[in-house]
Amino acid sequence: METRDDAHQEFEADARNSGVRSDEVQRRSLASVRPDARAVKALLTRIRRRHEALGPMDLSEAALRQLRDDGRP
Repeated sequence: METRDDAHQEFEADARNSGVRSDEVQRRSLASVRPDARAVKALLTRIRRRHEALGPMDLSEAALRQLRDDGRP
């Protein structure tokens, strides 16, 4: 199992081999896995607009049972 120190040493080795500083390698790595705040805001906006267009949905147990019994159109 890789430890935090092992990962740090790998970052430093990658930096030396690529000519990029280790903090830059780490920043780029973290940026690749963190969600972009703008993308999250855009997704939430799309969800809100779709909800406004569709209106409220009744998802009670009885309504879900009726939908299941009716089948998909």
